[in-house]
Amino acid sequence: MADMTPITYGADAHTAERMDTPRQDESEHSRRFRLSAASGQRLPHRCPTVDLFPMRELQEMTPAKLREIEQMPGHTPRPTDRPEHPLRWDEECLRYTSQTKRNFFFGLMRAAGMVGLGMIVFSGIGLSILFALMSLGGSQFGPSHYLMLGKVVSIISVFFLTLWGGASLTYRLFPNFAAGYQPGPMWELNRRTGMVTIFANPAKKNTAWQVAHRFPFHEFDCYLQSTPSHQGLPQFNLSLVHYRQEAYVALVGMFGASSTHEEQRAAWDMVQRYMDTSQPLPDTPLWEEFRPLDPTTRENDRRTGRPPRYWRDMDDETYQQQVRAHQSKLDAFYRR
Repeated sequence: MADMTPITYGADAHTAERMDTPRQDESEHSRRFRLSAASGQRLPHRCPTVDLFPMRELQEMTPAKLREIEQMPGHTPRPTDRPEHPLRWDEECLRYTSQTKRNFFFGLMRAAGMVGLGMIVFSGIGLSILFALMSLGGSQFGPSHYLMLGKVVSIISVFFLTLWGGASLTYRLFPNFAAGYQPGPMWELNRRTGMVTIFANPAKKNTAWQVAHRFPFHEFDCYLQSTPSHQGLPQFNLSLVHYRQEAYVALVGMFGASSTHEEQRAAWDMVQRYMDTSQPLPDTPLWEEFRPLDPTTRENDRRTGRPPRYWRDMDDETYQQQVRAHQSKLDAFYRR
């Protein structure tokens, strides 16, 4: 049985007061680094005392999904492989890595097969209807034209079906080969120690887990960046940058990009509250099962009488009310 003893904070664990630590060294950022990792609007350091978090933290993890995960065989907040897992979201740390290149390739292959098959079938039906209408108008469309159309549609359909089926079969028969994440993490934000760790090369087993940089969280600044989407619309994301060294964390992998800057500002406030050990964990559905494992959060919940299964036992109607209320709170806070 997993040990459910709350974590113990390190001597250098982060609190909001550490943000006032003077920075005496000059920045060593090159112009190229400033134009990439350290570009955009620098967001202020704050000490959020209310729960501000992105809407996706509510929308992607409903109470029903939480209960479904909880019922999975062997589920526990502290699985045995947790320390060595390159992807984590718990009371001790946020750790991220990306999918393997094979996973991306087979995922793209399956998506192309699904979309392509749908498009060719739709096109075949549309052309058949068009031929029929043109025949009624006197055009010379006979059985040979329909036969040719059928052959073309069939050949292309088989191609896309092969892509879709081949990728799906590979995922089913060889999941360890086709799916999964890189051997090591890309970065880690550790609540227990207050440190930010950036790893060197997570893609290869012999270099995975090698540390490239490790600095205190209060030495990092957060930048709100904007890049155009394929449609030319702005897409916002976050970059966590060390004030002096050329070391940064691309938070977009874990928190995603969004079409509104409010979502990213809320993500930054959530990260600041998560790292601040004087504050309880952000009260989101994803963190609920870890709340008893964090000492500050555990004491806060005991003092306030927060139900331990507040999110997990919530009915659908109340949940939808919470979603609307939180969106209103974000709109009021970040658009004022």
